[in-house]
Amino acid sequence: MEATDEQKHLSGHRLRAVEKLTINHLPDEVLLETFDFYRQGIDSESYDHQWRRENVWFNLAHVCRKWRAVIFTSASRLDLGITVGPDEPRHIKTILSGPWPIFIYFKFVVRQPTRSALWRMRAALKHHDRVREINFRGGWAHFDKFFKETNRTFPVLESLVLGFENGFIPKLPDIFLGGPDLLNLHLRRLQLEHVFLANISGFLLTATALTDLSLQIDTAFSPPPKTSLLVCLQCMRLLRRLDLHTAYKFLEFPLQPSTPEDIVPLSKLTCFRYVGNIVYLDILAAGLSAPSLQDVDFDFPVEPPIVHLPRFINEIEEHYHAIHVTFRGWGFHLSLQSRSEYINHCKPHFKLGSVPTHRSRPPDSILGISSALSTRLTAVEELRVTFDEADANVWEDFIPWRRFLQQFSSVKALRTEGANNFYIARTLLQDHEEPGCDLAFLPALEEIELGKNSMSTPESQRGLELAAFEPFVSVRQQAGRPVKVFFGA
Repeated sequence: MEATDEQKHLSGHRLRAVEKLTINHLPDEVLLETFDFYRQGIDSESYDHQWRRENVWFNLAHVCRKWRAVIFTSASRLDLGITVGPDEPRHIKTILSGPWPIFIYFKFVVRQPTRSALWRMRAALKHHDRVREINFRGGWAHFDKFFKETNRTFPVLESLVLGFENGFIPKLPDIFLGGPDLLNLHLRRLQLEHVFLANISGFLLTATALTDLSLQIDTAFSPPPKTSLLVCLQCMRLLRRLDLHTAYKFLEFPLQPSTPEDIVPLSKLTCFRYVGNIVYLDILAAGLSAPSLQDVDFDFPVEPPIVHLPRFINEIEEHYHAIHVTFRGWGFHLSLQSRSEYINHCKPHFKLGSVPTHRSRPPDSILGISSALSTRLTAVEELRVTFDEADANVWEDFIPWRRFLQQFSSVKALRTEGANNFYIARTLLQDHEEPGCDLAFLPALEEIELGKNSMSTPESQRGLELAAFEPFVSVRQQAGRPVKVFFGA
């Protein structure tokens, strides 16, 4: 239908209006969306440095009055604030007189704090009703002065990072942040580095609103987690992320049975990362339940037996489709992938890693970790084994591959990369050489994809590698369970 003259006139009028619409005439809500889009586009690893410490938003605020008005009336959404450090910002008195939240970042490693830096710290902490974040690292002399300035309430403090350097591990003062009751404490994120649990447990018991907790614990003089850390965690019902670091050194906490009454449910916990001693983690897992976990990353030297971790892992509601075992040097990692991660080639969110110690042999290490995942391993449909910067021949001498592979009763696809394919073929054929072959070994297997092997075999010799699998393929074919063997792209 042809447009009328009136419709053409209206259309032309709208077009001319759009042509005249410059950035100076954009509505406030459009400008705000643009500013927020720019802010969220900053890489997460450099966000604090660029947006906060470098005060990038100052550049936007200095363009014109209109932009400044939009930014200042949306301070919360745009995460505006003043970052105060040992040497920044300039004109601190004028800047601190404004209404914006204050972020405090001080790091002293070796050098003594200057009078100027201490003055800046005191000046910022005096505005305790506006301090939203504190990130403070240093030794005894630095914290002695810091604690003297933080003996009052901080009602809007959301994030606290304390790093105790040079072997200095203090007990948090009873009056820290206006304690000991801390009724006005609304912390959401807490990170404490190089601490004894006994020195911070009282403070942790009051941090009931935490959503993110990161602790670097010295376990040498700390009580078992069941009698210390778990008591604190049971008060943190909103916790979503837990990061724990302990020493790798051997611990001799007694293993105790747990009952359902002892278990602390953390129903909102979705991320749990741990680096350190397996004994500490195993005892902690004995008293924890976190069925909503989606992001798991554990790294520890295995010292069997692992008693409680299997129950903790089995209670996770996420279902996993594939597993990737990577050998790197003398260490290895197991990664579980959900079906969506597998299909979309996403980075796995369930990872367990280990390095054998003088107290454990490689076979004990890999079988120990796989035993902690035994229920999960029986359900995965794809197994990928990769030797990355590792000598496959050395690992083949150490790992009981038959026992390891027997755990994967539902695997349909086995994929290798960097392995000795001749050794894999011999492993698969072992039981089939006996009368009445054992078809219970990898019963669901449908295909084997071979990658480049550790011997760097020329492409002309791939036929020899495929031929090594023919006896296994023939036996499976006769039993009505055909298996396809091929080289990947």
